Amino acid sequence: MPKLIHPKPMFLKGSAQAVLLLHSYTSTYRDVKPLAVFLNQHQYTCYSFSYAGHGLMMDEFLKFNPNDWWQEVIQAYNFFIEQGYREIAVIGISLGALLSLKLAESFPISACISMSAPQTRSVEDLFQRLSKYAEYLQQFETDQQVLNIAQLYIKAQPQLEQFENFVVSTMQNLNKIHAPTATLFGKLDEALYEQSAHYIFEQISSSEKMIKAYPHSGHLMTLGQDQSILFKDILNFLNLHLSNA
Repeated sequence: MPKLIHPKPMFLKGSAQAVLLLHSYTSTYRDVKPLAVFLNQHQYTCYSFSYAGHGLMMDEFLKFNPNDWWQEVIQAYNFFIEQGYREIAVIGISLGALLSLKLAESFPISACISMSAPQTRSVEDLFQRLSKYAEYLQQFETDQQVLNIAQLYIKAQPQLEQFENFVVSTMQNLNKIHAPTATLFGKLDEALYEQSAHYIFEQISSSEKMIKAYPHSGHLMTLGQDQSILFKDILNFLNLHLSNA
């Protein structure tokens, strides 16, 4: 039976321009790995990691919440600072987009790119995603017990409630973002994400900002059919707002 192992961080060294890439909820940095490799091929130094509990069994996963993952993002940012990087961009998708926006609200950032960011997510919405993850994890269970959705819902409440609050607090502070920011969304995603992209675009204080839709992309834009043009757009945005890599 396959065994789950927490992925080691990915550090791709390039130029003095650094990019932190942040993945989605219940996933790992595989969401953003192709983008990191692409940007590194264009000389950017890229770093990504899997949040605590991600890629592991449900009991371990539920030990953590967005506040823990936020602390890990701060640690990653400080890692770049300690390594001497002064131009730091952050890119995130879904939960990673929320964390990216919060980083731009809280620390000096050279550029922020948000993909598939939710303006709002209820506990029920989040649980739908979590239950799918639980179903996926069933293949790794040694006892092959039937998944008890009601029990999972109760156990997941602390994490999901803190996630809901994290979304709210991040959205409330968007006006603190002054860094150049790109807000991107897939037209095949839920309508909420298009609405959210426009809300974020309107609320941020950045004088240099862009918003763009990708017609053939769903939620995980980095792995979608528009990947080629998406990656080029991201590269161009970074090239515009960071020193030439």
